[in-house]
Amino acid sequence: MQNRPQYHPSRGEQLANSILANTAKIIKDQYLLQPCGEGAAMPGGPIQELTLCFDTKHPYTKEQLRKLLILASNELLQQVGNNNEIQEFIKKKPFTIKNIEIVIYNHDREGRSVNDPVISVAEISQMKLVYRTIDPQNSFKYKNRFEERYEEALKAINKSENISLTPPPQRTAAADTVEAVAVDAPEVVLESALPTEEQS
Repeated sequence: MQNRPQYHPSRGEQLANSILANTAKIIKDQYLLQPCGEGAAMPGGPIQELTLCFDTKHPYTKEQLRKLLILASNELLQQVGNNNEIQEFIKKKPFTIKNIEIVIYNHDREGRSVNDPVISVAEISQMKLVYRTIDPQNSFKYKNRFEERYEEALKAINKSENISLTPPPQRTAAADTVEAVAVDAPEVVLESALPTEEQS
């Protein structure tokens, strides 16, 4: 049997993989999301889009998922912008939020998928945020789909009161005697983290 030639990733692939891995760890540490996938769209070689996927460890609300998508996408965008070497491998400059995809799979505390009306999957892609719920009668079918533009999501976050990303305490006998203190996610200036093509 003839041995297949060993695959050697290009420098662009190496840089993309490194940035994705480092960003996934940052998001995991800051927002307690579990990385479950990553990818890079590189048709013909240049980097066109970067993707990170995460699982939750407890169910989040739509408002919390919106905030997580914005924070995670801006973190990945910042990591790309901070890496000078990767710039020569980007297909179209500047690399903006339009080139970022983040997917979050919402789960309960036992790691099971959640059903409608709770959001099951939330994602940001092509500057649109999409939320989907699973039909309780058919786990292979989505029941509802909600969509909003990136700018609409920013306005919703900025207009709302501070949204905690800390889960409510799990009700146990011990927990009933302890008051849980919610710790909010780090503050970010979302507007300044959005270099759009129109601004270039």
